[in-house]
Amino acid sequence: MRKIYVLFYSAMILFSCHGDDDFSSTENPSETNTAPSIPGLLFPVDSQTCTAHNLELNWGLANDPDGDTVSYVVEVATNSDFTALFLNENTTATNKTVMLEKGVIYYWRVKALDSKENESEYATVQTFFTEPDAPIQTLPTVPSLTGPSLGATLTGNMINLEWTASDANGDELLYDLYFGDTNPPVLYAEDVAVNSASIAVVANTRYYWRVIAKDPYQNATIGQLWDFKTE
Repeated sequence: MRKIYVLFYSAMILFSCHGDDDFSSTENPSETNTAPSIPGLLFPVDSQTCTAHNLELNWGLANDPDGDTVSYVVEVATNSDFTALFLNENTTATNKTVMLEKGVIYYWRVKALDSKENESEYATVQTFFTEPDAPIQTLPTVPSLTGPSLGATLTGNMINLEWTASDANGDELLYDLYFGDTNPPVLYAEDVAVNSASIAVVANTRYYWRVIAKDPYQNATIGQLWDFKTE
């Protein structure tokens, strides 16, 4: 009888310990935290010429699925790869007023950051331009497309890009060419002295490009975004 009692008591202890293990395994379920959404850039719009040099940047609210507090990293630079930062600031607002220099092309982007240090991707980079101290010098005209036609489908592994622009003061113009298979395109060639460029391409790809016209007095005009497709 004593042996039966000992065996029963041991089984009760074993069952009790096993039950505790099951409880502890579900007591702290793993949790994941999601990054906020990408904020949209509202103002200035892409390629806008701004007359105000005390400019207010505006972007949309980012949504955080977990309800975490969201802040924003806003960057303004004078080059497309953001190595020459003019502004780099973290704010909980969806706007930022910044004092800009005159006659400069700026690039800006924003990303969202939550209180758990999860961050979104940057919004698509947009550009804007501040007017110089006119009217001593006038801006070059906005570059216009000569070829290939907008949205064209082309064959061959070399494409000739052509554009035109002029300057009311008769100044000689230089061009910055942006080209690539991403939107926005990246800087391909700087201070181009002619109105054309021959570029190697690959098949079955959509390409984007634009031109910035510059005069010797740092006046510049940003051309529209153009595109074509290869087959």
